[in-house]
Amino acid sequence: MSAATHRALRRLPADARGRTRVEVAEVPTPPLAPGDMLLAPLTAGICGTDWQILRGLRRDPSPVPGHEGVARVVEPGDSGLPAGRLVTVNPTHPGDPSFLLGHNLPGLWAERTRIPAAAVRAGLVLPVPDGAAAPRAAALAEPLASVLYGLRIARHTVRPAALAVWGDGTVGRLAREAWRRELPGLRTLLVGHGADAVHPLDPGLPHMLAGLPGPVAAVIATPRTGTRQALAALDRHVRGTLLVDVHAGLPEGPVPLTAGPVDVAALRADNCGGRPWPPRVHRLDRPAGPLLLYGHRGVGGEHLRQAFDLLLASGSAPAGAGVLTHTVDLEGAAGLVNSVLDADDRSAGGRRVLKAAILIGGPA
Repeated sequence: MSAATHRALRRLPADARGRTRVEVAEVPTPPLAPGDMLLAPLTAGICGTDWQILRGLRRDPSPVPGHEGVARVVEPGDSGLPAGRLVTVNPTHPGDPSFLLGHNLPGLWAERTRIPAAAVRAGLVLPVPDGAAAPRAAALAEPLASVLYGLRIARHTVRPAALAVWGDGTVGRLAREAWRRELPGLRTLLVGHGADAVHPLDPGLPHMLAGLPGPVAAVIATPRTGTRQALAALDRHVRGTLLVDVHAGLPEGPVPLTAGPVDVAALRADNCGGRPWPPRVHRLDRPAGPLLLYGHRGVGGEHLRQAFDLLLASGSAPAGAGVLTHTVDLEGAAGLVNSVLDADDRSAGGRRVLKAAILIGGPA
């Protein structure tokens, strides 16, 4: 790396199936406009959304992904923070869709990342405590913050007697843990592909869903290709009041539910970055009981701060324990990403990839 260039994990042109492998490349360090910040990422996460981008399931154009992580300030811009300060970036601007870090502008899988002045002035660059660049904290803070956002909306709406989590990846497992911490004794059903989950095609699953005591809360944390099916199954089988956090993305257009067709993708975007509050939760009347449906994009700064506090707290059961499965450097990240894409599954080194952390700069 020089003053003019730095290394980044750059996407290659898409193959015939739309997949974009990655390579470690020397790229120009971007010039800064007045007020812009320049960050030196230390640790970044590989998110489920990143995998969807790399598999061609989303058309986000950024050549360098990465919206989760911790960095040091190189050029503070309009932030008021000193050079060297440890920070994280809230990747979603609640009022400006042109800023979506790692999606439509280069992200944190790089030795340098520019944050535009508009995002800086919006308070999206947040100081974090010492130790926040440790792999588990840096990689899990943003998904845990999103889980906490959804949980806060749910607690504002209803007190559930049971929880169904559909999807046993990073978000699903963090959601199960966070809800249990918030509501001790909560009856919980995890649907997914792991050894501790009920498979979505298990013939006994409809009976299990119907037997959950109400009110039932549900978190849908599937890949976007599975969101419609998960929501339809919950709607079909859960009796009584059903509160659903559509955490996962899904294609636009109406979803057929027992209450009638609903544009869930549009509804999901009603809450963004902690706004508005009180949140928007949509009530739909269905034969089996009320369906309370909501979603959310991004997180607020308070959710990120709470997530780091939980991840950095000492204790015998640290938040997110067991969710971080792989820690790699930039070259190792390229190998991991490309091998997973080539294998068409989510395993590397003989182990399922839940969450991976990329060590970029040091020391963390």
